[in-house]
Amino acid sequence: MSADLHGLQDLCTTYLRPLESIQAENAVLSSILLRNPDFDAIAEILRPEHFSALHRGEMYRLIGNAIQAGRRVDPVTMREAFSSNEALAAYGAQKAVLEAMNNGIPCPHALLRSYANEIVDLAMRRSLRSMARKVLNAENETEDDNASAIISRLQEQLQGLSAGVDGTRQAKTASQASHEVIGDLEVSWKAGTFLSGLDCGYAELNKRLRGLRPGGMYVLAGRPAMGKSSLALGIAVRMALQEGRGLYWSGEMDSKELMARAISAKCGLPLQTVLTGMIEGDNQPEKVSRHTLERIISAGMAARKIPLVIDDREGLSVQQIAIRARRMAREPDGLKFVVIDYIGLLRGSDAVRRSGNRVAEVTEISGEIARMARELKVPVIALSQLNRQSENREDRRPGMADIRDSGAIEQDARCILAVYREEAALRLRLGHDGQVVRNLNEGEQAYQKRAVEFEAALERSQGKGEVLILKNRGGTGGVIDMWFDGPATWFRDFSEDEKGLAW
Repeated sequence: MSADLHGLQDLCTTYLRPLESIQAENAVLSSILLRNPDFDAIAEILRPEHFSALHRGEMYRLIGNAIQAGRRVDPVTMREAFSSNEALAAYGAQKAVLEAMNNGIPCPHALLRSYANEIVDLAMRRSLRSMARKVLNAENETEDDNASAIISRLQEQLQGLSAGVDGTRQAKTASQASHEVIGDLEVSWKAGTFLSGLDCGYAELNKRLRGLRPGGMYVLAGRPAMGKSSLALGIAVRMALQEGRGLYWSGEMDSKELMARAISAKCGLPLQTVLTGMIEGDNQPEKVSRHTLERIISAGMAARKIPLVIDDREGLSVQQIAIRARRMAREPDGLKFVVIDYIGLLRGSDAVRRSGNRVAEVTEISGEIARMARELKVPVIALSQLNRQSENREDRRPGMADIRDSGAIEQDARCILAVYREEAALRLRLGHDGQVVRNLNEGEQAYQKRAVEFEAALERSQGKGEVLILKNRGGTGGVIDMWFDGPATWFRDFSEDEKGLAW
């Protein structure tokens, strides 16, 4: 290396400011040690490797692991964990704690994310500076490299940084990945189950999907009134009873209406009867009998035992849902799955929203849902609307191209399911009087023939639905036939009794 280049490096080192904020790092550590819930506010953006010193990063990691395990932490309860950590012991565990508590003034909760973002920003700048130094020193080059290969490698690292991950992190070897596959195989073999994921509660779906895999994003799409929310709730209720506690976010229906649907399906009575205690009489609505009222109450008591948490706050972002999900995952009852109803009601980041580009906003939301699933290691079922194009076709069954707003959903999802009910599609073609609409210049005989065929098709489709598997990574596609109980808005497997137990 020439003397001029050495001089340039020395000059840069002299005038470049240090890319660290020790005070911010200590402030974050002291805040979490004194106020454990503060961890939830920054856990999704701040990771141990973002800290400028290894011992502070290890402190953050140990504190986070303890909080996620449901333990209360403070400098006293963490003393043993800090002392037994190699990096902290080398620096001096007691010295590190004293620095955090004495030199880092706990910041107000409202400023905590700002402190965390500052730490992350400085960490990314350090990574960029390191990459630049390696380019300057030709450390990224090998004898067989050309400029194109070097640029490609740098682009990969930069993309990793922009996504908030370590672009230089080592990938797993084939040996490591194969070892994990064999481990999963042995667990499944010993359990004697063909499922590689969670039991979703519907036999044919389980057969086709092999269960819902932890870390996977599952999209359930459909036009309005086709029943996507009904199927999502059915999966959530059955999976919660079978596998354990889940989180259901609904931006459209409140928690009472959702549980009224589950109670309606359980007792086999129309949803409106469950909501009002009234039933249609000869002339006007009448009170249900005492026996019927007791059936509803009994179903309601059973519903109280469903391990499902319903979040019906409007206009949330994926990060806000993720915060609640992380908190649930740390609690003794844990978290097995998340349902999001639906993507179109989620809010993107302020920056993307200001751009006015809805496709970009949905792309961001879809990516965050996929990352949440991987981070929490649970399946996330996200509902999505379909475009109107399918309604203009003769065969109104949807395809992947009908998913609204963004192709990113198609790319991010492990599996895409579409709900279709021929009965609902046919009823959209009826006139206001409930009769088949006559075509322009259509003769009486042709109209009557078409009306008879239409009524026959409507009768064949009553009480039935379909789930179309449009994408299934690692599994088979196809169509799954199901029963649909319209009054109770509930799906059942074709192998089940049409009016049997809902859950």
